[in-house]
Amino acid sequence: MVQQLLDSFKTMPIRAWLIGGSVVAAIPLAWMLAVVLQRPVVREGISIAPIATVVNGWSVEVTSDESLKSFNGFFAPGKTVFLPAGVEFSVVAQPAGVRGELDESGGTTSWSQCGGKIETGLNTPFGTRQLARAPLQPGLYHLIFNTNLVTTKTAIPVAANAFSLTPLPATLGLDVLILAESETVTKGEKTTLKVNGKTVGAYLDPNKSTVKRVREHASNYQVPRFFASLSPEAAKIRLGPDFELGQLVAFMEEHDKDGHKIFTTNRHTDVLPLRIELIEKLIKLRERLRQKGVRMTHFAVTSGFRTPDYNKQIGGVPFSRHCYGDAVDIYIDENGDHHMDDLNGDGKVDRKDGEVIANACRELELEGAVVPGGIGVYEWGGDDSVRSHVHIDCRGYVSRWGQSGSGKFKKTFRWWPAAEFQETENGE
Repeated sequence: MVQQLLDSFKTMPIRAWLIGGSVVAAIPLAWMLAVVLQRPVVREGISIAPIATVVNGWSVEVTSDESLKSFNGFFAPGKTVFLPAGVEFSVVAQPAGVRGELDESGGTTSWSQCGGKIETGLNTPFGTRQLARAPLQPGLYHLIFNTNLVTTKTAIPVAANAFSLTPLPATLGLDVLILAESETVTKGEKTTLKVNGKTVGAYLDPNKSTVKRVREHASNYQVPRFFASLSPEAAKIRLGPDFELGQLVAFMEEHDKDGHKIFTTNRHTDVLPLRIELIEKLIKLRERLRQKGVRMTHFAVTSGFRTPDYNKQIGGVPFSRHCYGDAVDIYIDENGDHHMDDLNGDGKVDRKDGEVIANACRELELEGAVVPGGIGVYEWGGDDSVRSHVHIDCRGYVSRWGQSGSGKFKKTFRWWPAAEFQETENGE
């Protein structure tokens, strides 16, 4: 049998041998080609990832100042990047291998005309990387993601103070809010701060504070450096689900002729020091509360950033975290009656409902998921009060307090485990 098989091979035509040999040789070549197509392509010593068709975001990193790394991050389409004016940064399109570059969007006043620049992209193993410089003029800009790699060299700051306002294009891209740097003048124990040429008040020297914990953490009480200008467009920037930038500024307190509180949306200032850690804390707190079954879509904010002048006007404490931009007073009001909702389901609205929010925030701090800070639960009487609200901040160290009433009717209470915080010095 074996001999017959060998004899048949000898009588096969040469053409059949050639065809069969080609097929056999093609098998390993096809396998090698498939492997190569799945691996990054090497071009001029740079490893290039396989081509991707859809961009899912951009990694932004400040390159000119290590102290500004808090502005770094990954930003999906629709998210806003906050950057100081004139800062140099890099931006990398994700995923690696996506084809396209960020470019200036159409308009009459450009990113480049305001002192900004954005260079042609360079393919890297991590994606298309572009070097850029932020404009010198604060405002809201829009960069489009150009898949045709055609540079248009036109852009518009849609919320800059001195520029005409033009709606943002619907084109896929990245919104960039350029921040103004504050000016300071120190005289004695006071540092007066100006933003966009306007005085917002004086900050006291934390090293001279009568509060021990403020002195011990004086580095956490430095005068805010960068501010967003809240034009109508900038105030509507979405920071998360049902959460806008303009909500982080304290609304003015107003009362009718009978002394009853009037709820308004009139901000006492049009500038705001950006604190990314507070934004992240509020987003994670909302998620945690919803995971616990709390019915909510958004937080109602009774107070956010206060200028030192306004804080003094309404009787706030000298080193209130509200003056540093990392504090808010919040409650949950899904039915819009300006009262805290019955979060614990006991049929009443009181401080116990505020404690639902406060304890969820405690959990996040204990897990290390957010920057630690002060958490205070308040309870109020009167039909024109919110009944209960919760103060939350990112001061960098733990503080807890509880208060019902005010003035001569003020009482304190403890709602947290005694072992967690025992200091007598607290407050916002």
